[in-house]
Amino acid sequence: MKIYQPMLFVGLGGSGNRIGAELERTLRRELCGPDGMALVNGNQRERFELPQCTQFVYADFSESELHQLPHLSAKGPEAAAYRKTARAIHDLLPAGLGSSTEVTQRLRVTTPEKLLEWLPPTVGEPRVAPLSAGAGQLPSVGRAALLATLRNGLEPVAAPLREAIGAIAGSGGDLRELGGGHIEGCDVFVAFSVSGGTGAGIYYDMLHLIGHEFGNAFGGALEGVKIYPLVVMPSAFPPEAGGGREAELNAGRALVDIARLVDSQNAPEARGEFGDAAEDTPGVHYPKGGRVTLRPSTVQTAILFSKPVGLQPEDLRRSVTATVMSLIGTELGDENAAGLAGGDYQTFAAQFVNKAVERSSPSRSGIGYRGMSTSLAASLTMPVDDLAEIVAGRLLAAGVRGMADAALRTTSEGRQRVTELFRAAGVGDLWDRAPKPVADPDPLPRGSRNIAQALRDRQDDMEDGLRRLRLDLDRDMQKMVEDFRPMAAFREKLGEWGPFQLEQVLLGQSEHPDRVARVGLVGMLDNRRNPPERPEHVQLTAPPIPPVRRPLAGLAPARWGDAEVQGCVTAQNAWYQYQANLLWHAAWKDYESRWRPALTRSVREVGELVRALRTHQEDESRAFAERRKHLFRDDRKGVSYLLPPRNNLRSFYDAAFERLMQQYGLAEGQDAARLLERMVERDVWQRALGLARLSKGQAVAEIKQVVEPKVKELFTTQGVVDGRPLLPSLEELLRAAAGDAEAGTTVAESWLVELRSQLAKLLPVGFVPDGNGPLKILIVHPQTEAVTRIEQYLRSALNLPRDTAQTIEFRPVSTDSITVVLLRSGMSLTDISEVGHVLRLWADAKDQARRDDALDWRQRLGYRDDWLASTEEDRQRILHRLLCMVWNDRVLLRGDPASPTAVRFRLRDDGNAAMTLKLDAWGDGLSSWTGLLRAYERFALLKDGQIVDDVCDRLMQAQPDGLTTSPVPPSRLFRRLVHEVAPDQRDLIEVLKEERGGRANSWLAPMRNFWQVTFEGALDLPFPGTHQGSAYLSLRELLHNAERGKREPEDDRLQARLAAKQEERKRKREQERAEERKREEERKRDDRSDRWGRSDRSDRTDDWHSDRRHGGEAEGDGGGGGRGGAGEPPAEDEGWERDGDPAPDGGANGRGSGGRSPDASPSDSPSDQFDDWGEQDGGDETTEEGW
Repeated sequence: MKIYQPMLFVGLGGSGNRIGAELERTLRRELCGPDGMALVNGNQRERFELPQCTQFVYADFSESELHQLPHLSAKGPEAAAYRKTARAIHDLLPAGLGSSTEVTQRLRVTTPEKLLEWLPPTVGEPRVAPLSAGAGQLPSVGRAALLATLRNGLEPVAAPLREAIGAIAGSGGDLRELGGGHIEGCDVFVAFSVSGGTGAGIYYDMLHLIGHEFGNAFGGALEGVKIYPLVVMPSAFPPEAGGGREAELNAGRALVDIARLVDSQNAPEARGEFGDAAEDTPGVHYPKGGRVTLRPSTVQTAILFSKPVGLQPEDLRRSVTATVMSLIGTELGDENAAGLAGGDYQTFAAQFVNKAVERSSPSRSGIGYRGMSTSLAASLTMPVDDLAEIVAGRLLAAGVRGMADAALRTTSEGRQRVTELFRAAGVGDLWDRAPKPVADPDPLPRGSRNIAQALRDRQDDMEDGLRRLRLDLDRDMQKMVEDFRPMAAFREKLGEWGPFQLEQVLLGQSEHPDRVARVGLVGMLDNRRNPPERPEHVQLTAPPIPPVRRPLAGLAPARWGDAEVQGCVTAQNAWYQYQANLLWHAAWKDYESRWRPALTRSVREVGELVRALRTHQEDESRAFAERRKHLFRDDRKGVSYLLPPRNNLRSFYDAAFERLMQQYGLAEGQDAARLLERMVERDVWQRALGLARLSKGQAVAEIKQVVEPKVKELFTTQGVVDGRPLLPSLEELLRAAAGDAEAGTTVAESWLVELRSQLAKLLPVGFVPDGNGPLKILIVHPQTEAVTRIEQYLRSALNLPRDTAQTIEFRPVSTDSITVVLLRSGMSLTDISEVGHVLRLWADAKDQARRDDALDWRQRLGYRDDWLASTEEDRQRILHRLLCMVWNDRVLLRGDPASPTAVRFRLRDDGNAAMTLKLDAWGDGLSSWTGLLRAYERFALLKDGQIVDDVCDRLMQAQPDGLTTSPVPPSRLFRRLVHEVAPDQRDLIEVLKEERGGRANSWLAPMRNFWQVTFEGALDLPFPGTHQGSAYLSLRELLHNAERGKREPEDDRLQARLAAKQEERKRKREQERAEERKREEERKRDDRSDRWGRSDRSDRTDDWHSDRRHGGEAEGDGGGGGRGGAGEPPAEDEGWERDGDPAPDGGANGRGSGGRSPDASPSDSPSDQFDDWGEQDGGDETTEEGW
């Protein structure tokens, strides 16, 4: 595999971290080879060390989750190699704060109020504790914890990112070694789930901080930095594993925020207003870090991953990994070389994912742009790692069984090995228990008298030696105990004897004939602490010196070598040794409290290693069956394995074992124990011993991870007998399957049958990315000379989706897998079905929330944003198009035109197609027109079916008839909205605000914004493409031109009616002030009147709230209902009409019926039957009668 540009992967939360771990394993398998040596390059790198141009950063609140990552869970030399390219953000939680309430309290005290407008109030605040276990599936809690950590600066997050980016900056040599060129950019993949609290809570900040650190590191020198959010959707999780309602509610807001961020990146000239803290450009404020923004076009799309039916979570993670591997390991084709030469930098990922021109175009519904993507990837590979693990596990179990059996057999070396351990542990003198030396007389005496004296002198020397030994032991035993190093001795002998033989030497062999070997080292050390056994012929006192007689009946003088004299010498020696033993044992016993713990601990650790190996041996059969079941799983989708034919792993193991025996030069008949001794070096056993006290699994894994690479290397080695590797490469298999005769001779037919079968089912029915965007298919296959033949074969062998607009691209790369990446791009939120599902759930929850929904705490940018997905820019654009429909008189109303209960937009002049939106009145004279955009948003986002997109697309193309030639005059309803309804509503809102004070401000704010910002902005919005043929820029300019020098009678009536309303409102306010002054005077005369005054005001306030909550009738133009198009149906007698006032010339808008230009042909009467989409009144209404 080659890498053509640097890559930074950032995993957020559990899902992101698991995807990153899978990606690390896959990269190591592809780049480092089965034994981890492919990139060592003369010891420039460690085994399994990835190149510096591939960096990983992980972030999670849970330390336990982080410690499962490869670079934190690996042991031995691999741990250091892993940590050179991976790092974790450990300080994500604020120090000393264990619960979410403590975090929010700290933020409210220490953070400026303007930076906390997104944080919900304390009323109903959930409590999540401990935060070290996660954010409780509440994104607001996750973001609050992150901001509390960053309140004193960005360093806790910025430092690990800076280290990774710095490594990338210096990785030019590594990149060239892997096939790349100069560093001109970096593909950054940020993986997270929108279902939980951690990833969904911190992703927005992390995206900005990543871009910020790249900007700090390179400024504008690195143009090609692209960030790709990899978003795992709620469908990936079953309810019992983080899915369900809570996950979908989290996704409802998270996906909207992602889409708005992407839109702002693709259309930087547009305003991006997010949540409560709207800014001209998107960004994030930090107390000590200032405002952090993203450079435009850095995040051009977000790739969403939904789970098709039958796909398991682990398969989806591998699908995400396969997508990333294909994007980073694929070279740009020749067709892009010219662009690169001209300075238009693109990686293959940018070229493949981001080349959709639609991403900067408004969506068909007008809500957002088309920057979203969805993807799935299917890959076929040989699970070399899994097969190597299975073979290594079975080999280790067989070796353990053989070593255990060999250790039970008694040998003549038992006593010698105990002695060796004594000396290796530093207590060899304790084994010897040597007394002080007593020399024989010199010269040897002759004669009875001299010999007797010499024996008495010798006895005195022995007693003196015992006194000196006692003094020496009092002085030296302490140092001996300090030098007692049992673990060092055990580690030394472990590599030589093996763990089971070592345990036998320590604890003894109960059936061994030798007493020392029978009790072992531990028994002999216990022996040295107890009083020594006194030989039968030895007394406690010194042996008496017998009379020395002359031999040969007294004829010869007595000599030192006489039997009688030597018998006395032997008795003296035995007594002396016994007395010395007493002293040694007593001294050793005195220090038992100091040497016993070290011995016990060391013996226990050896026992832990032995038990770990025995456990592995006992569990291996079950584990083998489980792994076999997992590998040959029938329900696997997306990620398929090419496995040994006939599902026979036992035969595969036997073949691998036979080849290993040949490779290590072992004769036939040798067992697995002997093979394991050859494969596992001494230092490996020693490392395993050190890990045994921590975890049995880690100790076994230490040995297995040494055996596995050697097994993987064997897989690709040609056999001695048949000349074929145990596992053929996919490149050879593809060539053989495509008809290459030479490759066919090196591959067994059974493997070809298996390949054809796996390719046929690699892409099951329904395995396509969510959405309706154009489908792009990337097929990555092993590089070979017969590229055309391979592509033709794969095109026929794969069950590719049938899509009329799809494009297929083949890329041969240096890999041993076949990957099919399916990508839909250029989509808006409304184009993706799962997004529509979660938005519908969010809308339903907003209308009827459950107590445990905690909706305010499932966002990260603002809890007051009451719109489903649209921004202010979207709403102005949509209202502009709807006002164009009003201009053209293609609108029918039900009820008062100033505040209708329903609006029908006719898509055709003949009335055969229309969209109906129900509008609910607010009471107090407030117009229902303010709910038009909310009703449209719910229609566009929450209604199912392709027809909804078609209707919205048709509406978003509306413009005044004859715009580029001779524009038609505006309809009466348009003029009424502009000249009467809008100014009247603005005036009324100010009156209500003045009357009711601050308590009404939050209620009136959306209405004020509609009339003062959205409505006015829609009138001023330029017509798309008007520079190419129209003299008029906007609706306002067009209206001004239509009214210039021409006064319609209707305009005078509108002005008069508006003046009358304002005069009546003024008179009513003056009357209310007079009544208030009268009540004030009454309060001064009567103390009790104060209570009545408050009651009167309370009654009025309650009526106001009742009108808002329950839609009860109130004074003004509108009746009941709630907000956003969810009101009660109008009464049966309410008719549908264009406007309440008759047109002066008989038409609805003063220029003839149908809203057409005067030169248009007259239309027939509306059809009795027509198609209507949207909210319908009166059940299954199918005619326009009464409108």
